Amino acid sequence: MKTSARTQASRSSILDAAEKAFADAGFEGASLRQIVKDAGANLATIYYHFGSKEGLMEAVLRRRFGPVHQEHFQELLRLQREHNGKPVPLEKLLEAMLLPPLRLATTAGKGETIMRLIGRGVVDPNRRTQELLRRLHRDVRQAYLDAVQQSAPHLSKADLWWRFEFVWGAFIFILCNPSRIKEMTAGVCNPNHIDALLAQLIVAFSASFRAPAISKTGRPPRRAAKRRGPRVA
Repeated sequence: MKTSARTQASRSSILDAAEKAFADAGFEGASLRQIVKDAGANLATIYYHFGSKEGLMEAVLRRRFGPVHQEHFQELLRLQREHNGKPVPLEKLLEAMLLPPLRLATTAGKGETIMRLIGRGVVDPNRRTQELLRRLHRDVRQAYLDAVQQSAPHLSKADLWWRFEFVWGAFIFILCNPSRIKEMTAGVCNPNHIDALLAQLIVAFSASFRAPAISKTGRPPRRAAKRRGPRVA
């Protein structure tokens, strides 16, 4: 095996071991010593390839979610071209948003680890992890926010952001708890049935974005205080 091939194999082994470790224990809980042991490598190799534990985490996330990020942009550009700059139907935007990560989470042999990694990314309180995820997804998030705003112009910024967060919150909950949903519904709802899951998500959230705006501030209007009659002595 050539040196470059050996180097690539070593790097891939480390990323595989790190992905599982970060998915199982989060950034703080993952042990570099356990990662190198599982990868059959050494600490020097990690620092050579990735520079630090944070660099390793970034490489894991970029390897796994980078292609999803690229597909998100490609699909959005395709839809915008198809509609000649006019608002894209909400159903199509939601499909473009949800289908790439859904396919990733059901990757044969890797789906369970990927789902745990997604879940950890959401709930991990580590500041560096959260900042890294924001940095990786900031541009694609903004692009879809802009597209949804164009398709639902009646929504205030607060309304839009709240409902956008509801989409991803529910979606990630489903990905990270598929067995729970199946058990709670006695098998009626099975998240492993991708087509059915995607259809339900699109129907629910397109209706959410079409629902009336709450107010300019995203807060429900204050009710007028009831008038009381004069006091009787």
